[in-house]
Amino acid sequence: MNDALKLSENPLRQAERALVKIGRTARLCLFVPAPLIAVTTAGFFFFRPAWYLDPFLSLIYGLFVMGQILAFTQILGVGKGVTKTMAAVQVLRKASDEPDLDDLRNALLANAPAGPLRDLLLRWIELGLRGETHGSESLLDNAWDRRSLTDDRAMSLHVSLNRTTLKLGFLGTLIGLIMTFPPMKRAIMSLSESEGEMRFIRDLVAAIDGDEYAILNTLVATAVSILIELVTLQILERALVGFDLVNSHINDWNLTRLQPIIRRKFGPESPAHRLLQGQAGLETRLLEAQAAMDQNMAALTRAVAGTAKQLEQVGEIQLRMGKRLSELIDFERQYRSFLAGKQAAAAPDNLRPEAGA
Repeated sequence: MNDALKLSENPLRQAERALVKIGRTARLCLFVPAPLIAVTTAGFFFFRPAWYLDPFLSLIYGLFVMGQILAFTQILGVGKGVTKTMAAVQVLRKASDEPDLDDLRNALLANAPAGPLRDLLLRWIELGLRGETHGSESLLDNAWDRRSLTDDRAMSLHVSLNRTTLKLGFLGTLIGLIMTFPPMKRAIMSLSESEGEMRFIRDLVAAIDGDEYAILNTLVATAVSILIELVTLQILERALVGFDLVNSHINDWNLTRLQPIIRRKFGPESPAHRLLQGQAGLETRLLEAQAAMDQNMAALTRAVAGTAKQLEQVGEIQLRMGKRLSELIDFERQYRSFLAGKQAAAAPDNLRPEAGA
């Protein structure tokens, strides 16, 4: 490890500091939803004591409370994520600067709970054990994409609640404006009648009530939307963005610590890689020798089959020659007998010269 790397700050320490900050923010934000709900409830009763009898105001209030409860559970999830991530980072901190990949994987499985960071580290280690020096960036991008999908899903719920709240307020505003038209019309018509001043006043008051209802719905929906955007969404965004910073520090650790170890121990110049290459070459040569032996055996089998066929033909020839030889011997024996009989018949024994002498 060179001097520049020794003097640089450990990325794991930076990741720990970021996690501590996220955890502190999450703990403080746990106390935000309850006061927001209390303040909103007090505001509803202040502007309209019987707000719970109004369907639009009740829906707006219900959506706001549901969003705050959801935010509370999400902040709890952020705290749990900090705990899981911190456990994985501490396992890396306890490992040496030259950790054994098998031991590091076993330590992560034993001491770090399942989570996005542990899964990413295990995949990096798995690539390293296979001798792969490329692909860690793709794994990191995939991990960021999965986290982005989860974070976007959490944020989109509050955005949807915010939009629904504004639409409900706008709808209540329109209904309040519609409510002003009949009394205004009656008020104008009452001016043409005798002694219609009281009716005009009553109808005008009814129209003002409709305007008040419209303005109240707009005011409530806008105020709730501002609370959601300024408090809930900002809290969640700050807490969730912090994990991207942690992943960035972990990737620095991967590039400066883990990847050099993988290249040194499992890269092309490592003894293990050379041994694997030697084994692969030996297996290739053995396969080639086996293929050559198979070809030679096939040729030898064909030669043996040809030789056996030729031997069979030779045996048949020898058998025929034996029969011919037996026939010749019999013929010679018969011929000798014939000659002896012919000689005996031509000169009797008492007339032969040998007998007179």
